[in-house]
Amino acid sequence: MKSREALVRLHRFRVDEIRKRLKSLDDMRGDLTKKMSDLETMMQEEQRRAAHSDLGRLAYPSFARSVQARRENIQRTLSEVERQAAQVTDELQAAYRELKKHEIAADNEQVRDRVEYARQVQSELDDIALGRHARKA
Repeated sequence: MKSREALVRLHRFRVDEIRKRLKSLDDMRGDLTKKMSDLETMMQEEQRRAAHSDLGRLAYPSFARSVQARRENIQRTLSEVERQAAQVTDELQAAYRELKKHEIAADNEQVRDRVEYARQVQSELDDIALGRHARKA
């Protein structure tokens, strides 16, 4: 019984660790998405500035290339994070199935133990009742 409880605790710990990894990946995804939107905002602001300045019109193309390179880099990283998140989600589902399997087995074992205990108690009560009945007769 204790080994089964230890297995359940171990699998719960494993599920919790995988959930933490998935949350970390989701946080990274959110940060990267925010960076992409910040880049878009910065790009629009720079376009607006470049339209009103001769120096801005000269500097804007190199700025646009650097922003495009950063955007592509963030997009590659975002794709990798999403791939990892999908992989970790599959791992979490497998770990959760394994946890449920052990929890159900532990619950079934507890039910069997309670039924066996109730059977033993009932048997003792039956013996006592038979003894009383035999003394009366």
